[in-house]
Amino acid sequence: MTAAIKFEHVKKSFADKLVINGLNLEIKQGELFVLVGNSGSGKTTTIKMINRLEDPTTGQVLVNEQPTTSYDLQKLRWNIGYVLQQIALFPNMTVAQNISLIPEIKGECRPKDKKQEKKTEQLLTEVGLDPKSYSSRYPSELSGGEQQRIGILRAIASQPPIVLMDEPFSALDPLSRTNLQDLVIDLHENLHNTIVFVTHDMSEALKIADRIGIMKDGELLQVGEPNEILRHPANQFVQDFFRGSLGKDIYETPVRQAIFFNRLAEDHGQESEQLPTISVDEKLAKVLSLLCNAEKVAVQDHDGKFIGFLDRQWVIKYLNGINDFS
Repeated sequence: MTAAIKFEHVKKSFADKLVINGLNLEIKQGELFVLVGNSGSGKTTTIKMINRLEDPTTGQVLVNEQPTTSYDLQKLRWNIGYVLQQIALFPNMTVAQNISLIPEIKGECRPKDKKQEKKTEQLLTEVGLDPKSYSSRYPSELSGGEQQRIGILRAIASQPPIVLMDEPFSALDPLSRTNLQDLVIDLHENLHNTIVFVTHDMSEALKIADRIGIMKDGELLQVGEPNEILRHPANQFVQDFFRGSLGKDIYETPVRQAIFFNRLAEDHGQESEQLPTISVDEKLAKVLSLLCNAEKVAVQDHDGKFIGFLDRQWVIKYLNGINDFS
């Protein structure tokens, strides 16, 4: 798989402060890559160098194998969607006008274009908002979660090959946040675009990421698939960062997140038919209650596909914090 985005020996300084130190990273075409780290780790500066809101002090960033500095700046940014924590909708524009803004700027449609209106209606429907109720509303008439849905639609309306998301859900309530995480997963599966998502929440990263990059003090500590990093953290910081993200009440850990610690059971489909089943969105407490009367619990995705199982031995290891779940 080719790299959509590549950082080569990138350093970034502001005045005398080095904030990115020798970053080398490849983000694959069509993957949902999550950069995670504490405040000040350099993750936001990193994605800002993709659409040239910041430029490297040394080194280079490549998009589709070309240095970002070789692109016309306006065209580069038009082909990269951008979603921020601060939902920057235009208050004097309706929902439909906000969504259609980038296609109109790019000359892909004209105002009140019937084809674009249908596309906007389709996008609203895909994110669970009735076009008849929402198209003519203004941002002030929407909840925070609804505004952020519109912000996401505006970013993808012209189908950019790359979308950047900088802590887009951190200011939202837990329910809205969960719903929008599911939305990002669904949109990515449908559009097959490359998404670079920044968060300080490891549980969010575990839920949505194809791969995760963990940053600390401007350095990339580890890159890998979620289960790979969970099983083999590169150092104590990575291990502690994961553990701290599981929450104070471990019994509230979603099965979707917890199952990364367990082996997948792709060859046990027939066995799973006789087991109690649970959704990936249920809490670990539910697993414990089912294991009172069963040796194992089968885990299913949203489509009812069997993806793995949790057994009593695994739960004991998990609750005791043992790192090697192989």
